[in-house]
Amino acid sequence: MSFYRIYRPQVIDEIDNVSVRDALLRLLEKPKKDLPHAFLFSGPRGAGKTTAARIIAKLFNCQKPTKSGPCGLCEACVSISEGRDLDILEIDAASNRGIDEMRTLRDGINLTPSSGAYKIYIIDEVHMLTTEAFNALLKTLEEPPAHAVFVLATTDSQKVPVTIKSRCVSFVFSKASTEELTNALKRIVVKEKIQIDDEALTIIASSVDGAFRDAVKYLEQVSFHKGKINAEVVRSILALSEEKIKELFLTSLRAKKTTESLVVIQQLAKEGKDIKMFVVDCLSSLEKTLIAQVRGSSPGGWTREDLTQIIHKLSQAYTEIKGAPISELPLELAVVEYCDMEKRQTGTVSKNEGVTDSVSFKTFGSTVGIAPTIEKSVRVAVQPAGEESTGLLTLEKLTDHWGDVIAELKPFNHSVAGVMRSTRPKSVAGGIVTIEAFYTFHKDKLSEVKTREVIGNVLNKLFGEKVKVDVVLGKK
Repeated sequence: MSFYRIYRPQVIDEIDNVSVRDALLRLLEKPKKDLPHAFLFSGPRGAGKTTAARIIAKLFNCQKPTKSGPCGLCEACVSISEGRDLDILEIDAASNRGIDEMRTLRDGINLTPSSGAYKIYIIDEVHMLTTEAFNALLKTLEEPPAHAVFVLATTDSQKVPVTIKSRCVSFVFSKASTEELTNALKRIVVKEKIQIDDEALTIIASSVDGAFRDAVKYLEQVSFHKGKINAEVVRSILALSEEKIKELFLTSLRAKKTTESLVVIQQLAKEGKDIKMFVVDCLSSLEKTLIAQVRGSSPGGWTREDLTQIIHKLSQAYTEIKGAPISELPLELAVVEYCDMEKRQTGTVSKNEGVTDSVSFKTFGSTVGIAPTIEKSVRVAVQPAGEESTGLLTLEKLTDHWGDVIAELKPFNHSVAGVMRSTRPKSVAGGIVTIEAFYTFHKDKLSEVKTREVIGNVLNKLFGEKVKVDVVLGKK
């Protein structure tokens, strides 16, 4: 069984998120009959909403409650922890989102509890319900039987109708702090007798964006390492960014060297590094620099304006990475937009912007283990590609993501997407993407002006590169 399931908090005192723990403790000030019949838990994933919902269930049905809440040891508490209590119904609204599921719930809600005093309905990701399902749920929330309690959990409270919200007591779950996460991990470390130093725990806690579940998952992942676990082991196992790579990247950004910054990203992607965690590391360093500036310390080479701009750009990239077809693309676009911002405003962007001394890349490769082919990557990135070229689109990248291009074409034109399945990219040069078709009627179809414009728009959307499209007839 995974760490997260073994060490999920079972009673209020075990909750490390202070704000959540205090909110649940306040419920103990009233007798059960005076407590709300409907709760709405909202907050980011991994913040402990489902865990708190189960503790709420124990709070209502615990046979031997204490001053600090449910005991966690009686038959009712144990059966809830093990997921076998018939009076606790958990529904995943992401996969049971229709009106039929809510009608089934409504039809069975009047049945008396089988063993406890209350029946608890926990509906996870409630915002995924359909409009009809919400209407059916609303009727139930308005006139529930005395033995029914609802706990609705969501990561997107804005999508929950106001009519539903108005009938619930709302609890907002904030992201856990690094200290809270570290405390939770230390408890597991002691029980599992894991040899890990404090710096390594801090790295794990600071890399999960406040999510308890992710922190515990990462701890379990590194626990398989034989011997003492230090910061270097954690970075290696979790594919977190190396300090020297981050420093080089931020130095390149500060100097607004587009190509050098892009090469770092491309190499990280090639080595399978976690781009999202790399952005988190960079933002953490930039935040410290910003706070130091505000307090009057050395600016570290950054102007206040540049520092705030790059923080905004990287924060935006972080939010876009999850849904991006190419994980590194949002970060690459952020780099290009930031580095070229001043030059675009003054109209001085040149075709060769970003060309840098190859010595720095040799140093980069020898210092942090980057492959010696880095100079070749630089030459590919800066080859002439027209006035709008950023070096983001290469033949290799286009070939790897040809399926994504076809998928993006479907909403525009299904027939064009179908034709594109029998083609392949031939070259990317001079701001022109050449596509090779193997049948004359396919070539003629794709050569139409409107079709080439649609393909060009899709390429721009996916790769951030404005290009023209050419179609040639090839041989199989």
